Amino acid sequence: MEQELDPRRAGKVHWHEAVVKPIKVAPEKLVHKNPLQEMYYDGRDRKHRARDVDLPVRTFNIHISEIPVGGSTRLHKHHNEAVIYIIKGKGHTMIQGRRYDWETGDFLYVPPFCWHSNHNDGDEPAYFMGITNKRLLNWLGLDRKVEAGVDVPVEEAEREIASEEYSPYSWYRIDPQTGVTFGEEGLK
Repeated sequence: MEQELDPRRAGKVHWHEAVVKPIKVAPEKLVHKNPLQEMYYDGRDRKHRARDVDLPVRTFNIHISEIPVGGSTRLHKHHNEAVIYIIKGKGHTMIQGRRYDWETGDFLYVPPFCWHSNHNDGDEPAYFMGITNKRLLNWLGLDRKVEAGVDVPVEEAEREIASEEYSPYSWYRIDPQTGVTFGEEGLK
């Protein structure tokens, strides 16, 4: 007797397990003690000290960053959503050319694939925590990040912001049969 192929189990359409089991995590992995003491410069991605929080999360990512007095993060954008919590400091974030002031205790939301940068306007280092759905998008093969001055010329990013239009790389479509298509043309 020939067994019929179930497309949900063959990866064509997502499916859910009939039984969900808890994730077993070693007790020592449930706490990351003071990651602020472990921040570092990583060279390419950031021009400021940062550190991923090392917890066994599967679908979202947490990182902490330090912005020195008068400093800023690079102008960049990514497909993941981001929530930023200001641990300490005063400054502003530019999102798609618009300024949003912040101080200790504030939260900000950065929508997917919007150009943004964070700036320290205070007289001491500023610290923030970024919470993103980057890990989930990584698993799906959809996480993209673009840095102005690294991946594209700064002038190109500034033109895109001024035009109030998004680049073709901002759009993507997921189709179970054909995979991922980037650009507005893939949406048709």
